[in-house]
Amino acid sequence: MNIYIDTAVKGCNIALFDQDNIWASVQESIERGHAEAILPLYEDLMQSIGKKPQDIENVYVSVGPGSFTGLRVGLSVARFIGFSLGIPVHGITSFQAFSANVKSDKDRCVVVETKRSDFYVQVFDKNYDALNDPQSVSANDVAGMLEKYPDCVITGDAVDRLMSEISNLTQEIQQQDMISIDDVIAAIQSGAIKTIKPDAFYIRDADVSQPKNKAIHQQHS
Repeated sequence: MNIYIDTAVKGCNIALFDQDNIWASVQESIERGHAEAILPLYEDLMQSIGKKPQDIENVYVSVGPGSFTGLRVGLSVARFIGFSLGIPVHGITSFQAFSANVKSDKDRCVVVETKRSDFYVQVFDKNYDALNDPQSVSANDVAGMLEKYPDCVITGDAVDRLMSEISNLTQEIQQQDMISIDDVIAAIQSGAIKTIKPDAFYIRDADVSQPKNKAIHQQHS
């Protein structure tokens, strides 16, 4: 059995699954209070299917970008489970998680909420291969980036805000208030998502208040 934990974006999201099935999952729609919510949700989920922590073989965790506080909560719990049981912990970015909900074969530009004036952005193809570096950029810079991908799907939890600032986008849009946990698990089960090390995935420092064209590179596990 495997566990997936996401507290990097909106919600406290946990799933228990194997290679073929999702045994149990929960999505608690919260933006704060992850530290208080996650352990009771985890314990209730395990009890609901009569499993113990020792039954877990792999841990998958969202590493961000997203809420600086939220993603650290999920990472801490994932690392504790992995360390205490001596099992692997695999990182998944918020970009990959939101990308999983796109059903078409088009490229997908994932736009993640920063709660500030800028946007976290990365573009993937249908195979979850990154077509550019993850960046923290302004709405105008997103528009410039999208000129290279005229037929992509724009998705993520910041799409509505982006559309309110840029009115002339012609691409298909898909706002996601929360990740689709079923689609993320399906992508893990199929091996489509390439996991990375379970380290916090920051694109900018927590105290930065202005948009930055700052890109970072992912290190695969």
